[in-house]
Amino acid sequence: MKLSPFESEYADSVLPTFEGAPATHAAVRTSADAETPWTQMSALLGTTVIQAVQSFYLAKRSRQYFSDLLENDDRVGRAITDINSRLMRMAVLDIAALNDGGLAGNDPENSRTASLPTAHQRMKRHLTDANASTTELDRLRDLQTDINSDRHAPLKYVRHLRNKWAGHPSLDRRFDAWASADKTLSIATVEAALARLVNNAHGTALFVSSAPALQVFRQPPAAANPDGSIPMGVDLSNVIVLAEIMRESADNSIHALRAQITGESMLERLAHTEAYQGERY
Repeated sequence: MKLSPFESEYADSVLPTFEGAPATHAAVRTSADAETPWTQMSALLGTTVIQAVQSFYLAKRSRQYFSDLLENDDRVGRAITDINSRLMRMAVLDIAALNDGGLAGNDPENSRTASLPTAHQRMKRHLTDANASTTELDRLRDLQTDINSDRHAPLKYVRHLRNKWAGHPSLDRRFDAWASADKTLSIATVEAALARLVNNAHGTALFVSSAPALQVFRQPPAAANPDGSIPMGVDLSNVIVLAEIMRESADNSIHALRAQITGESMLERLAHTEAYQGERY
């Protein structure tokens, strides 16, 4: 019997038409170079740092609050187990991205990665151009060393997981058993890596505030909008406070989700599942 081909649930008629082509590397670089260093620092905080914290605690809390639903219990347990695995996989990717140097190591002029290593590389360039003191250069070097994956096991572990599991469809996990990453996931080690990176972001903000040559990396005074309102900016120095807020928010969100999945027994949950008619997209 000939099988029908696997098809999308969307009709071809709903697919958008994309005009032109993505911007060239040169065009993107021109736009990026026109941005102020503060704008890039704001992107680092607004996306990479906060996203990493949110991703991890959504994944961690989901594992904790749904731990009573065993994988072999019923369809709810199996679904939650699969969801938890993919949430943690995304968390590893987001945490690794925060410490991803991109091209910073071998081509710092062209790197646009919103990460701590790239931010440090940009700061180093400004300090060098300004003939900064040895003390300031040493402080920056300490910040760079503090998140060197080759010096700190949790960071090395996250990088390894990103390369062998979360970020690439690698076959290497079958052959590379380092840190037992071929069989298990150490959530405590992943969280240790995240904590180090968040604290490094805070330390980076303190360094920026104290180095005269890095004034362009500081948050500028808020300018009023045409309607008279004043936008509330987010400073990188608040990263620890924001990280705690995101941790609590993830906890509250997963706790509320768990409360909605009712039924003390497998049969009760099955009844709720069969009765639910969700909207399909």
